[in-house]
Amino acid sequence: MARILPAVLVTAFALLLLAAMFWAWRARKKRQAAFQNPLDAPATDARGAELGRASVLYVATTTAGEPLDRLTIPGLAFRGRGVVTVFEQGVSLTIPGEPETFIARENLRSVGTSTWAIDRVVETGGLVRFDWTYRADIGPAEVESYVRAIELGDAARLIAAANSIIPASQTPIHTQQEGPSS
Repeated sequence: MARILPAVLVTAFALLLLAAMFWAWRARKKRQAAFQNPLDAPATDARGAELGRASVLYVATTTAGEPLDRLTIPGLAFRGRGVVTVFEQGVSLTIPGEPETFIARENLRSVGTSTWAIDRVVETGGLVRFDWTYRADIGPAEVESYVRAIELGDAARLIAAANSIIPASQTPIHTQQEGPSS
């Protein structure tokens, strides 16, 4: 009997905590209702040649300049393993169990590196950051997606391939970021 009361209290606290997390995520999705449309990926033959591919750990997509504000875009709401493929017409991010995200080259603003986003801190330049424009219901929104390349050297190859499809007028001089987007 002496052990039942603490067990009930711990269980009740855990259930209360889970309920609070559920309601907080639901409220975030409601606040970000403009980001609820998945991005349409073009047919495979309309993407052009493959310029680069890497297995990655997808970290997050955030509002540009706000690396702690996770967005709930379908296919990009949760962290996971995935594959980033750079094509002549854009960048594809595929996470198993999620819809594919395709960032068209005209929406890609810049590519660089970062050290931290949300709850992930790595060595200097350990994250690859894609700065792009999401066409939301309320108009265009500037966002940043962060991935961590699994294999050594893949990050540099991804950055080089993605920078090759960005028009020269949009390519930033500095590709490393340690906070707000450049």
